[in-house]
Amino acid sequence: MLNHHSIQPALRPFRHRGQHGVVLVVALIMLVVISLLAAFSIRNATSSETVAGNVRTTQLATQAAEIALRYCEDGLLQSFAVTPTFTITPSFILGAMNPPRALRKVSNTMEYWDTSSSVTNNAVLVIPTSALGGATSAYKRPPECIIEAMQVLNSANVLTTTSTYLITARGFGPEVSNADPAVRARPTGSEVWLQSTLEF
Repeated sequence: MLNHHSIQPALRPFRHRGQHGVVLVVALIMLVVISLLAAFSIRNATSSETVAGNVRTTQLATQAAEIALRYCEDGLLQSFAVTPTFTITPSFILGAMNPPRALRKVSNTMEYWDTSSSVTNNAVLVIPTSALGGATSAYKRPPECIIEAMQVLNSANVLTTTSTYLITARGFGPEVSNADPAVRARPTGSEVWLQSTLEF
């Protein structure tokens, strides 16, 4: 008779392999990458908000300057029909092609805009808050303007007989604090300048 003996495989001893921490290292690297991406996203979002805020304040300053320009234009038009209520600074010569450099316009001199002197400060007209309409609460410092009488030279260097006025207006953003009448320091913040010319 044949004897069938079952042959069992020999059991190999189990060896404990040391943990190398590869998964932990990969997880930490992914965490660092995700953190950097999140930081860049937050930084970009903050930069976008800053740009949007700057655009908004510039737009509000532009609107204030436009209000001041329109207010002074309307006041100048009315002053030709009634007693003038606006301060018109002394005349200056403005050449048609080559204006004399020695004669500066008042509106180009910052001392007339930002000074506590009663002599130079009289040229600046501060727009009343009532002229701002519903935008009064948006501004701390109201816009300003200067009206200057111009003597214009034609192409033949002869003074024209028309009455010409240069209107310079500047508006401020909502972040600009109100000017102290005793100091009238240079404003800090958004500031927009506009000019127009009226000829009668």
